[in-house]
Amino acid sequence: MTIYYTADTHFHHAAVIGFDNRPFASIEEHDETLVRNWNRTVRPTDTVYFVGDFVIGKGRHAAPILERLNGKLHLVAGNHDPHSVRKLDRWLTVQEKCEIHDGRDYVVLNHFAQRTWNKCRYGAYHLFGHSHGNLAPQYRSIDVGTNCWDYRPVSLAEIKVKLDALGLLEWVGNKDAEALNG
Repeated sequence: MTIYYTADTHFHHAAVIGFDNRPFASIEEHDETLVRNWNRTVRPTDTVYFVGDFVIGKGRHAAPILERLNGKLHLVAGNHDPHSVRKLDRWLTVQEKCEIHDGRDYVVLNHFAQRTWNKCRYGAYHLFGHSHGNLAPQYRSIDVGTNCWDYRPVSLAEIKVKLDALGLLEWVGNKDAEALNG
């Protein structure tokens, strides 16, 4: 089982194509591509933490899409996730923010980027959405919005590769990271 992360799919939101410069001719093409990419990445036994802004609209728009997606789904609510979306049965949990272990790594999830987060000085990761790729990664904090990751959910292993390439994994001493994760 793998844990995946994603945010800001904005299903059913035609305007997102323009303001994010997403490479789709229509919202129907956008939505179908995101569903297909999701299911090519995520197995039914995998877990997905959705870090806000699933759909624009009400639960009646979200429910048919949610039913098509693989995985065990958790919602970390964003500013475009109304009560009608939050209360859908397909979500195993719905939270405003979430802190989990992904293997030996500690991960803090919040739709909104934070300059500092719980256990950041000990090697914890902070994954967020909302910014649609407009905030550069910082320390171990990075945008998991779908448009930042080829329109699909992403694993922590992939996130680490990107952060390492940017030189952002070594800022915490090994001793501190071992204390957190050991």
